[in-house]
Amino acid sequence: MQANSSDSPSTLSTSDRLLEVAERLFAEKGYSGVSLRSITAAADANMAAVHYYFRSKQGLLQAIFERRAAALTAVRMKALDAALEEAGDGKPDVRKLLAAFVGPGVELAGSPEGETFNRLSAICSVDPDPDVRAIVFGVHDAVARTFTDALRRACPDIDATAFFVKLQCIFGSMMYIRTDNGRVDRLVPADEAMAAKADRAASLEHLLDFLAAGVEATPRRPSP
Repeated sequence: MQANSSDSPSTLSTSDRLLEVAERLFAEKGYSGVSLRSITAAADANMAAVHYYFRSKQGLLQAIFERRAAALTAVRMKALDAALEEAGDGKPDVRKLLAAFVGPGVELAGSPEGETFNRLSAICSVDPDPDVRAIVFGVHDAVARTFTDALRRACPDIDATAFFVKLQCIFGSMMYIRTDNGRVDRLVPADEAMAAKADRAASLEHLLDFLAAGVEATPRRPSP
């Protein structure tokens, strides 16, 4: 069962308390910066409970990603299926594919739980431990492959190198907007940054317009 963040710690089961506390601490300090003892102390649990429910610290991280990613994946898959069904035997609409895959993740950032999970995803996706990165990528691989295959079908004339770079740009843009480390805030007036962040729906539309144009852009070839 997924805990509701509005529940007080006393109303949560031991396993849910461990998940809630571990997610918050991992997001704040990184996976390697948090010990199991600090998690159990903050969750008012003991080491035996961790081993009983999750077997290990890595198992605890896996459980966090599985519970958070499940709902996100379901929304993405449903939207991708709809875009592909609408296309029939023809080319899927690029912007609709982007909206199906990128949109739910960006929208998730609008909730407190989403902000924490997005921050955790960003930190763990660049963790030096390959097992940690494997957990992050693994829970999203199925829907990411569906999206990638659908985008390739929508853009059959893009060569392999261009497609790879465009895909990197999609994932990079999505990850930055989901996690937002404040870098762009330093480069524009504060009121402009605040206004842009306040209108998350408009920001998503701008992102989709930008990415769709980039995917469909004809590459410039160097002059001979």
